[in-house]
Amino acid sequence: MTKSMRAAVLQSAGVIVVKDMARPDIGPKDVLIRVTNCGICGSDIHSFKTGLYVEAGQVMGHEFVGRVTEIGTQVAGLSTGDRVTGFSAGFCGECDACKAEQFILCAALFQNSTGYGRPGAFADFVKIENAELGGNIHLLPDSIDDTAAAMIEPMSIGVTAVASAGVKQGDKVVVLGCGIIGNACIQAAKAAGASEVLAVDISPLRLRLARECGADDIFDARDGDALQWVIDRLGAAPYHFNVGGNADVVFEAAGIPLTIQQSLEMVRPGGTICIVGLPEVPAPIDTTKIVHKMPTIIGSLGGDFVATIDKIASGAIDPRPLATHRFALADAPAAFAKQLQAEESMKVMISPTA
Repeated sequence: MTKSMRAAVLQSAGVIVVKDMARPDIGPKDVLIRVTNCGICGSDIHSFKTGLYVEAGQVMGHEFVGRVTEIGTQVAGLSTGDRVTGFSAGFCGECDACKAEQFILCAALFQNSTGYGRPGAFADFVKIENAELGGNIHLLPDSIDDTAAAMIEPMSIGVTAVASAGVKQGDKVVVLGCGIIGNACIQAAKAAGASEVLAVDISPLRLRLARECGADDIFDARDGDALQWVIDRLGAAPYHFNVGGNADVVFEAAGIPLTIQQSLEMVRPGGTICIVGLPEVPAPIDTTKIVHKMPTIIGSLGGDFVATIDKIASGAIDPRPLATHRFALADAPAAFAKQLQAEESMKVMISPTA
């Protein structure tokens, strides 16, 4: 007899419904997890608002923690009841990216991963396919509570972005956008030794949390010229035919055209811009600034769970202040409505066990 569970399903853009559906069956290489908490990601919001990245009928959710309920016969190192997080990543194994072991670039990734193509964790249960301990499923130490554990995935985005951007001791850093990814960049940059980390946003709540989590100074972009503020704080850096900011590294985590444009102005000549935000519309940019400033521009996608678990366990970063709201699974539509209110929320959690 097929077992059932509850799940929050994207019915169409702007519409989430909670309904009963079949509990995932597991194969010999899979693990079934009973979900305790699952955070609403910024990409979930993009999908909810626009239908991007997923098809109608998708169970979203990939920022989760839970307890192992069933274990496939070929899975090693796990026991029923273990507290874990993870992410099924369904790369094809055959494309050029996979052959080069650049699995994050596999074109099939978002058709076959947790919350993207495969059922996600806004549900009573979620399955990790082809489970490999330390690879796509991770045991959690008791020092990381369930609130922090459900934010390992988004914090890993910031940890990896900071590592990819090469932030080092003494660097001057600007973070544009102080949602959870921007906040993760702030904390990871400070942990990497940045001498000054500046944060820019338009949400008082997110700016307050940015300061509480380590930003050296904050700026509400509604109050004036963010570029001039960065110049005032970090100094001016002349370049061919113009003068801009003197940031060694700029993280664009807002995902809006204006901040993408500002990143080119704020970075020093020869500095680094790391883009982690996901704009919903294209950003027009002045490429002459790229030519004359010659910055390194990188995109960062995905994160290192192992490194992030270590940083949270050691206290080097702390996501717990970022969890502002919690809803039961039955109230998933209200949870998404609250996450849309950037003035009032940071990380909204959906808790199937509540």
